[in-house]
Amino acid sequence: LDVISDDHSRYVGCINMSTSKLAKLQRKLRAQGEFVATNQFDFSLTNRKSLAMIEACKKMDITPLCTNVLDGGLASGKYTSVNPTGGEVSKGEGDTGPYSVRTLEKLDALFKVQDGLREKVNSRIGDKLAKFDSGKAPKINREITTTQIAINYVKAKGAVPLVPVNNVKMANEVLGCLGWELTEEEVLELDKACKTCGV
Repeated sequence: LDVISDDHSRYVGCINMSTSKLAKLQRKLRAQGEFVATNQFDFSLTNRKSLAMIEACKKMDITPLCTNVLDGGLASGKYTSVNPTGGEVSKGEGDTGPYSVRTLEKLDALFKVQDGLREKVNSRIGDKLAKFDSGKAPKINREITTTQIAINYVKAKGAVPLVPVNNVKMANEVLGCLGWELTEEEVLELDKACKTCGV
């Protein structure tokens, strides 16, 4: 690649590159003393089609960067079959929100697990912080949301979640993901729920 040999770039990043093309490019660059640093692709709790790509990237020492980690809002757990508008004011009679009730019903088991983990993680963090002397506890979010569960799920799978931030509320959601992680058991619980829902 001329850009690297001409010192115009230090790293190579790819977008939506297939595993075979990625491996071929990585071999070619390694032979020149360079490497592919990242591959960017969609992955979320409700769209796990690229799960194998995360594993392939890790085996090739490539950092997987995941976009659309909230799957357009579907993975946030905000929209459910009993709350299809996600708590937003209805736009009028017949407004069922951005997703069909059928789609949301299909994911009910996942959303239930996601909400249960939200409570579990909140409790775990509260217990952890209670052990610190007054005023010495680290500043960690104690109001975990289902959106944060979805974002940290992507992180737990070994990828870097790229979350678009276009308002203060979303900035706070992303910041609230810092300082805690999902446990292995919690990730397995989400995986099992995804499989149950056919995701």
